[in-house]
Amino acid sequence: MQLTINISNEQLFDKIVWLLNSFKNQGLEIVESKHIDFFKSNNSQEDILSSFRDGIKDIKKLKDGDSSVLYNGSLDDMMRELR
Repeated sequence: MQLTINISNEQLFDKIVWLLNSFKNQGLEIVESKHIDFFKSNNSQEDILSSFRDGIKDIKKLKDGDSSVLYNGSLDDMMRELR
């Protein structure tokens, strides 16, 4: 069986995870998932499709040997953008 709970409050999230951790020895597995829900975002369908098309173009460039699409900033900058 599987249950998905969406929690927007970080303090409440921590409390629920703490409570659920007490059931791990009884076989409970906790899997955290952080993802962007495009259907609830402020992005329009066209914005999402455009972003997808840009990604496909970049993949084709990489496949053809064009590495100019790779991130050229520092590792710290890239990690900051991913947060």
